[in-house]
Amino acid sequence: MNRIQRIMSSSSLALDEALVIFSEVNVTYLSGFTGHAATLLITHEKTVLITDYRYVEQAESEVEGIEVICRNRQINTLGELIESLLREFNISTLLFEADHLSVHQWEEMRAELSIPMVKPTFRLTEELRYIKSNDEINNIRQAANIADNALAETLNLVKEGVTERELTTELEYQMARRGSKEIAFQTILLFAERAALPHGVPGDNKLKHGDFILIDFGATVNGYRSDMTRTYVYGKADAKQRDVYNTVLSAQLAAIDAIEVGVTGEYVHQQSDAILKASPYAEYKPNGLGHGVGLDVHEYPFMANGCYQTLENGCVITVEPGIYIPGWGGVRIEDDVALVDNRLQILNKTPKDQFEL
Repeated sequence: MNRIQRIMSSSSLALDEALVIFSEVNVTYLSGFTGHAATLLITHEKTVLITDYRYVEQAESEVEGIEVICRNRQINTLGELIESLLREFNISTLLFEADHLSVHQWEEMRAELSIPMVKPTFRLTEELRYIKSNDEINNIRQAANIADNALAETLNLVKEGVTERELTTELEYQMARRGSKEIAFQTILLFAERAALPHGVPGDNKLKHGDFILIDFGATVNGYRSDMTRTYVYGKADAKQRDVYNTVLSAQLAAIDAIEVGVTGEYVHQQSDAILKASPYAEYKPNGLGHGVGLDVHEYPFMANGCYQTLENGCVITVEPGIYIPGWGGVRIEDDVALVDNRLQILNKTPKDQFEL
């Protein structure tokens, strides 16, 4: 069963119903089209990808079994074109991705549709993306490999006086030259006390001996993303730095040991969280442990209290406990892990026992 058939099945699409997909990532997942400005209309009769002159040739080369329609934006609005297709296919009910449209966007389009009934849907495609195929996992594995090698090369440039921004630029260049189409997300590369900022932006801060270096980054292969964090100390770590690092590493390893088919994201989080809670740094721990990764860097399943979805074969998740102490610094250690054939695979290979640079 291909992905279009799976989305039709999961939505229980009737003969007189159509499903319209607006999310760019979901369009890519369902059709294989990797460009922009595209909408997917799925019916029992056929599936249509609507784009414009900028992407029509690309779409025709990337999709199979899907009709590509080039919309003239000067003549037809998207709503008008969808309306004409619904009439052609005798559709009476339209299902749409309510979680990927603003109220304004939907109201504009709804005003152009004469169809008697519309139904909002939520997370239909995301539920399918929850379980990755072997090809998808291999894409993430390749992205993780690119990130591993790029980091190894970049660490050769670590020296006193180098700035966060300079190392970030080098790291992203090394990923690009190894085949990453784009960075998976905005690179987080922070020194010293700024390592306490979980999502800080690299700046012109210069590295000094004894500083933390926190690096959270990822590569992209065929649209699939990796996500890894390593934390180092430049020079010799002091006793507190070493203790915080070992605490976070113990919490990460406990979580990884707990991952297997059938456990919930909450359960895995709790194994890590118990170690952080029992440490002297409990007040500085985050509330979650990790998330799914794929075409988006944050997708289902999530791992935190209240996350009751079970981990299954084909899930790819991050495991990233941390301790963040304002004004002092922080440590995060993160790997991408996959469940394949009831076995856990750690996709990143960068060592975690080399703490001092």
